[in-house]
Amino acid sequence: MNEYIRVPEEFTIDLTLDGLDMNSKDVSILRPQRKEFDWDDFYRQGTPSWDTGLLEPDFEQLIESNIIPRRASVLEIGCGSGIEALYMAQKRFEITAVDCSAMAIDRAHSRARERNLWLRIVHEDIFKFTNQAKATYDFVYDIGFYHFIRRHFLTHYIDLLWRITKPGSYYYTLAGSDEEEFDAEYVRQNFLPTVSEDDILNELGTLFEVVEIKHGTIYSRAQKDPFPAWSCLFRRP
Repeated sequence: MNEYIRVPEEFTIDLTLDGLDMNSKDVSILRPQRKEFDWDDFYRQGTPSWDTGLLEPDFEQLIESNIIPRRASVLEIGCGSGIEALYMAQKRFEITAVDCSAMAIDRAHSRARERNLWLRIVHEDIFKFTNQAKATYDFVYDIGFYHFIRRHFLTHYIDLLWRITKPGSYYYTLAGSDEEEFDAEYVRQNFLPTVSEDDILNELGTLFEVVEIKHGTIYSRAQKDPFPAWSCLFRRP
């Protein structure tokens, strides 16, 4: 297993949300003078800590439970190199997978060709993509995106989820759990945001009804054993 990749010190986060339909005054508020956070830089250095090549067991358990109807329209937010998206294609879901990293998307395309799988893989900022596509989905999920985006643009992510879901749609997220205490420097180096169960309920509960929130795990190349996580399934009323 390769060593995990540390976040480059010269980069700071700049989520400009170009896809949002906002006036110039609002955009100036959302675009502080920061350097661009280059997701491809993780891949240039090697294999990022989150790109384990392993299907997350909690996600697989959800799909195998048949709660999500087969052939449902599905969107993965932040698909990375495509592990979960390819699994969904194998299960005959109509899957669209989106990521802003060109290098991650190239890896996802390569894996799809090797396995002779058909799915839609899109290189785009998720806010821009969903604003332009104006589509809704039966099932939306992310593995580790919510627990990152909530720290900076939670209200905009909730708005995005509202626009791309409809009554009866399901949303799933696998998010790092705050129940195990980590040194702040360790979390920063391993790029492992965490969130509490109460925050999940207060934030995502504004839009969705809870189907299930349970203890789970999330894999990382930073260590052999997976980290504790929240496996969360919601349904839009």
